[in-house]
Amino acid sequence: MTDQTYTLKQLAQGHRPIRIGFFLVPDFPLMTFAAALDSLRQGNRLAKRKAFEWLILSADGGHVKSSSGLGFDADAAISRAPRCDIVILCAGINYADAYDANVFAWLRRIHSEGCVLGAVSTAVFFLAKARLLEGRRCAVHWESLASFRSEFPNCLATDDIFAIDGRFLTSSGGTVTLDMMLYLISAVEGRELAALISDQFNHARIRRQDDVQRMSPEDRFGIRNAKLAFVVRRMEASLGDPVEITDLASSVALSLRQLERLFHANLGKSPTHFYIELRMTRAKELLVYTELAIGEIAQICGYQSASHFGRSYRTRFRESPAATRKAEKRREEPMS
Repeated sequence: MTDQTYTLKQLAQGHRPIRIGFFLVPDFPLMTFAAALDSLRQGNRLAKRKAFEWLILSADGGHVKSSSGLGFDADAAISRAPRCDIVILCAGINYADAYDANVFAWLRRIHSEGCVLGAVSTAVFFLAKARLLEGRRCAVHWESLASFRSEFPNCLATDDIFAIDGRFLTSSGGTVTLDMMLYLISAVEGRELAALISDQFNHARIRRQDDVQRMSPEDRFGIRNAKLAFVVRRMEASLGDPVEITDLASSVALSLRQLERLFHANLGKSPTHFYIELRMTRAKELLVYTELAIGEIAQICGYQSASHFGRSYRTRFRESPAATRKAEKRREEPMS
């Protein structure tokens, strides 16, 4: 019997209500917290009993603001928190500003006492920083995946939408948090209740753990040609080690000229230009959403040197990589 099965079976057969604590990190994304909390509220209503109860936790027991400015008063500080069956951490872009040795120690302690730990969006960094995810599968948002793998190479980071490994539940964030919560509710209260909750939210399908995080190239770029979609997928999968355009053409049984015509007709640019734009867009995402060094970002995006990367970046965005990072950090400062 796996650790996962054993833990969820314990929760399913144990006491009611199941107590869930939400640990809010300043600037947490409101959507993820609301998805998790409201799934429990709806569960109680549809079950016609108190299957779940919850409380809000913060590092010091004080008020915590979300990234949208709406805040919540904590029910307790972590030092005075009652015992919870599950604790779910919610964090956003500025997660590293809230790193705290006391929080990491608390996470290790409650885990050792049998608590199930969940993390949505960048809160997975807290569990990894507390050294709880080594050798464990965990879901990481696609924007943060490269940074996470670089910082925590011993964690089994995946681009699945959510992951369950032992007493750890991790969601890549956003609407996926609802799918993770419905999975949990299904495991402890039954599939029928999870399906009823899903229907109440007009959520037509409870996604599986291994569903993809991002839209397909067909949807993102409006592609209707199968060969073009295949080439774009190969481009996106090889940003760090770019494939020759002639090899891409051969992979779909086209000549270079035919592939160029296909790109111009459907995307309005050459394959080379489109490939560079993909690499530059990824570079900007890494500059804005990670703390990776510019040299590391250059390598991830297929550039042999930071200077070559810098010239290409400046040509595309009219500013240096360092300027982009500095400007975006100013924009991300929390609302007063």
